[in-house]
Amino acid sequence: MSFTPLRSRSRNLSSWFATRPDLFTSERSPRKSTTWMLVAGLMVALMLVIYVNPLATVEVLGGRVRSGLAIAGAFALPPAIFVASIVMFFVGARRWRVNGGGVLTNPVIRGVAPGFPLDPAIEALRRGSSDSAGIVDALKAMIAHKGDDRLLTIWNSDADRAMYVGVLRVDGSRLWIDTEPFTVDPALYFDAKKHDLAATLGRTSIDGL
Repeated sequence: MSFTPLRSRSRNLSSWFATRPDLFTSERSPRKSTTWMLVAGLMVALMLVIYVNPLATVEVLGGRVRSGLAIAGAFALPPAIFVASIVMFFVGARRWRVNGGGVLTNPVIRGVAPGFPLDPAIEALRRGSSDSAGIVDALKAMIAHKGDDRLLTIWNSDADRAMYVGVLRVDGSRLWIDTEPFTVDPALYFDAKKHDLAATLGRTSIDGL
């Protein structure tokens, strides 16, 4: 069955995860949720201090003439940050989990310049741990030709030895997943973060990392 290109709202595979409820479950990250609620709470407290004592706030910041921008920021930024925190609580705190398994993380995302041949890198990733050196070499080549034409993104769950690799195409301000992301055989699972670190350091292997 052919794959219909998906519009992606961000530089990850969330749009694809959402189409596969048989594989993935969306949930709220407790840590991120708590962080954004703390930020929102701090902004509410700051707004109360500022708006209950507007004249004192102006005086502290040096008066309207000398510190107009600072005063405008003092009165405008807290509510703006509060609204942003609420939005992030509902949107930015979401994460994905393998059904019945662990949370998916995104240890690697690399962008390449137009014309860079991604097929060799993709084939190396398909071979997984059986071609560890090839994966490092492929990531090194991507780093050497970094750009914003296509984005290679790797998601994994260590607990499940599950790995999903996708390529996003950048089309101006839009992002597209043109081909369905593929999985790496669990028997060939590898530590993507270590391989990316080795490539960043210019090494040929992950030994010693």
